[in-house]
Amino acid sequence: VSVPLIVVWPGVVQPGTRSPAMVQWIDFLPTLVEAAGGTPPKGIDGRSFLPVLRGGATQHREVIFTTHSGDAAMNVYPMRAIRTGDWKLILNLHPEFAFTTHIDKALARDGGRYWISWYEAARTNAAAAAIVKRYHERPAIELYDLRSDPHEQRNLAADPDLASRIGTLRGRLETWMQQQGDQQTVYNTPRLLSDPASTKPGVNSGTNTPSRP
Repeated sequence: VSVPLIVVWPGVVQPGTRSPAMVQWIDFLPTLVEAAGGTPPKGIDGRSFLPVLRGGATQHREVIFTTHSGDAAMNVYPMRAIRTGDWKLILNLHPEFAFTTHIDKALARDGGRYWISWYEAARTNAAAAAIVKRYHERPAIELYDLRSDPHEQRNLAADPDLASRIGTLRGRLETWMQQQGDQQTVYNTPRLLSDPASTKPGVNSGTNTPSRP
């Protein structure tokens, strides 16, 4: 979870400054209200990060929660994640699903024709096959040390020395999911890894009917 936020505010935000503060979408409403001179409404989840913009603070949130439920068409793969400082844990709610996106499903419309070359190469090239397999097959739990691995290439979830950290992060994430009333809805019919055709490029399936586990 590391999407850059660029802010231009002449006279307030100094050009060229950077901040490590973590913010969420829900923080924008109270921030904009406060910046306009108003008082943010009570009872909302977001918190104003105006002090960060004005240079009076370098930190905002200690933990970030994120959700991904897919677009009910090209991607049917619900995920939940938590980030605390240098650590990020991802729960792939249905690891039995094949991960797909516009890259491999909407080949003609979205410029993903190059994916066919990977798919074809995977038939005879072990390195290409490993890349295709990693793309489609996601483990139930992923853990990354963002300080040493900012691009999330080394999943540490199987490291026994990190079992306690994983338990703590997962517990916090699942508690938050319960608080939010997360029903883990699956939108549309997914591709299943058990189906040999699940990773064939450009194949759509299913209806637009949401289901719940």
